[in-house]
Amino acid sequence: MFWEVTLCQWQKRLDPGYATYQSGTGTYNYVSRLSASDVGDKMAAFATTGRILRPLVTVAGTMDGLLPIDHHARAYARKVDSERPAIGSANGFDFGRTAPYRLYEVQNGNHIETYQDTFPQLELIERHAHAAFGALVAHVESHVPLPPDQCVPRGGVIAQQPVQAGHCANLLAP
Repeated sequence: MFWEVTLCQWQKRLDPGYATYQSGTGTYNYVSRLSASDVGDKMAAFATTGRILRPLVTVAGTMDGLLPIDHHARAYARKVDSERPAIGSANGFDFGRTAPYRLYEVQNGNHIETYQDTFPQLELIERHAHAAFGALVAHVESHVPLPPDQCVPRGGVIAQQPVQAGHCANLLAP
């Protein structure tokens, strides 16, 4: 229910000439609309490049129904990784080494935490977001190394030496 509202709002802002309400959001074809509208130019104005110049962390739930992890958080991490060699340095500042990016995947985490009422196995991600922000502040202000990319296991915490580095092998843990 949230995804359709979000999709509809953005589609109406970016391509107002498309008959969303008559055709439905499921029929929208971005590639075919590139020649029929200026949606491509509008998207390019705010599309992510993956070029980060400051430390950045992402906290994402593996069971996020609104922002599926492989299409959003992992895709952004791949984009950042692909841009690392291209960033290089300027004025003696090496962006590749001094602008770390970390992805903390919360196993069973969901974007809409009220779903935990129906699905108690879901993990609330708010505490992990607070912990990630605290780690980011400690990194920026006190040069404490950021914990590596990791799968934060259900009931676990973001750790300097994670139980599972990288992506969560299992998106849902019983």
